[in-house]
Amino acid sequence: MSGASLNIAIFSDSFYPSTDGVVTQISNMARQFSAMGNRVLVVAPSHTARFERKELFGAQVILLPSVALPTYKDYRITMPHSSKALRTLKEFGPDIIHIQTPFSIGWLGLRYGKALKVPIIGTYHTLLPEFLMYLPIPLIKKMGFAKALTWKYTALFYNKCNIVTTPTAAMKSELEKNGTHNVSVLSNAIDFEMFNSARRKKKSGKQINLIYFGRVSYEKNIEVLLFGIKHLIEKKRNVSLTITGDGPAIHYLKKMAHKEGVVKNVEFTGKVTGEKLAKIVAAHDALVTASTIETQGLTIIEAMAAGLPCVGADFLAIPDTVKNGKNGFLFRAFDAQDFAAKVEKLASSAALRKKLSENAVKTAKSFAAGKIAKETILLYNKATK
Repeated sequence: MSGASLNIAIFSDSFYPSTDGVVTQISNMARQFSAMGNRVLVVAPSHTARFERKELFGAQVILLPSVALPTYKDYRITMPHSSKALRTLKEFGPDIIHIQTPFSIGWLGLRYGKALKVPIIGTYHTLLPEFLMYLPIPLIKKMGFAKALTWKYTALFYNKCNIVTTPTAAMKSELEKNGTHNVSVLSNAIDFEMFNSARRKKKSGKQINLIYFGRVSYEKNIEVLLFGIKHLIEKKRNVSLTITGDGPAIHYLKKMAHKEGVVKNVEFTGKVTGEKLAKIVAAHDALVTASTIETQGLTIIEAMAAGLPCVGADFLAIPDTVKNGKNGFLFRAFDAQDFAAKVEKLASSAALRKKLSENAVKTAKSFAAGKIAKETILLYNKATK
């Protein structure tokens, strides 16, 4: 099937209008697959109680009735079966089913793929043990064995797929260590052109403007950035931080910015997407993230495409992308003073920032959506043989 177009069915529990790395990946790939002459069907939750049909990102989309997880409104739960979804899938005639999440919609994709005898690709995007805090079961999420059970669940789900992909070598190792088999590294993709076209020449000077963008949630450890900003202010450094995005931790962080006395140096913009987001990102000097749950960190790569080096936590998959002294700096996870020290190092030299910026763009170019789409199609063809 190497020269033929494919009918690609994508199943995901996370989808537009939510904004996260999974949604970004689906939208980027759907556009590319469609432009390459393939047909794409996306099965995802509706943000209402109704079954809906749409055309988005060059794909046919069916949205199934769902309810929000009480502790995190962006995560949706659907019924375990949908006759409309199954009928639509049969009419579509998928050559491949690609599951992006291991929850209710993911299980639908598994069952329907097995029933239709269609090869199944499963992608592991999200470090599931770190999301236990959002389960509406206080006792379970505090028990020591909860993370072990989550890894067992992960292996149970993904070992039912024909091929498992994850975006970095660090996550491949983590999955294999915890019992998941047949894992391949397949990077996520960015809209390189959109972010790179927003790139602008930076002014030299003492002021350093930092940005965090993406999901504003507790597991991203954004408070570490606020503590670091406070440390820099106390040392009379001229620094600002923009937090772009929305999520369950937004009110907590706004209160903390007031409490720590950094509110004049921190701006919360709310959720921004598309070209407007690219322009906001490009107006800053560096991306910063204290997250310790990244399986890749798409926002890091998107920022690099706009010419921003990254100051990121030296944890899990972030070091796969951020190379110390080449396209950014790594700091010890949860260490606000080390974060501040790395920002100071970045701010110390306009020539250094220019070098890191140029290398950041080179790093990001290898994650362009067109390139990753071709690699993904090769994997699909391998699975369908």
